[in-house]
Amino acid sequence: FCLETLDHLRRGGRIGTAAALVGTALAVKPLLHMEDGRIVPLEKVRTMSRAVGRLVDLAAAAAGDGPVGLAVHHLAAPERAAELATRLDERLPGSTGCVISEVGAVIGAHTGPGVLGVVVLPGGPDSIP
Repeated sequence: FCLETLDHLRRGGRIGTAAALVGTALAVKPLLHMEDGRIVPLEKVRTMSRAVGRLVDLAAAAAGDGPVGLAVHHLAAPERAAELATRLDERLPGSTGCVISEVGAVIGAHTGPGVLGVVVLPGGPDSIP
């Protein structure tokens, strides 16, 4: 997932004030991911359009060649989420469809408005036991 602003990470004590100011000045958008149940930094890109493009690339790499279920989560960014879902469906021919949903208050409090996240489920929804 990627964040629109670093302000909520700063407010939550996850990054310092100086890092937030420099990151904001440089238009840095961190890409984060889940690893062993923890949120960890993946990489940093500049501008939100590059971050969205990178999310598509990462999802394509995670999806492989078989069928895949997709979900796009967002907070207060329905147009950007719909655009991301369309790009994912175009890039991944094995997609069984893409669900778009808004994240809840707990996640939103830590990430802030504009967050975009992608979930890739190899095998699609039918692979869930």
